[in-house]
Amino acid sequence: MSRLGNARTIADIEFVIDAPSPGTDRNAWTACGVDCARDRHRFSGQTYGFAFEVLHLRFRETTRTGWHLVIVSETWRFEGARSEPRATKSLKLLSGKAADVLSWMRHHRSAKLQAAEAGRHTHAE
Repeated sequence: MSRLGNARTIADIEFVIDAPSPGTDRNAWTACGVDCARDRHRFSGQTYGFAFEVLHLRFRETTRTGWHLVIVSETWRFEGARSEPRATKSLKLLSGKAADVLSWMRHHRSAKLQAAEAGRHTHAE
């Protein structure tokens, strides 16, 4: 499952689901057959602050290919002139098979890239 949790795969999954802007109040949507929901938690203190975002992705199928995963994004900020924010992301597969998630992601990433390329050629003509 290490391939599923790497930064590249997480970025590809996020590309496919095309989440609404964090500035919107929209916290649930459907993308490529996947039910997506986002929870945010924030704290700002005098010397530090943090934000957690939990992104739930559920692919519901009547066959064995259904799966559920979460992507957790974490950002910490500390007071100080030289302090840079520290951000991490991790993925946890809660049910289903990693191979099914990767297959879904590859298929939809490829389709989205092909559509973007076709759109580029249309606008260039």
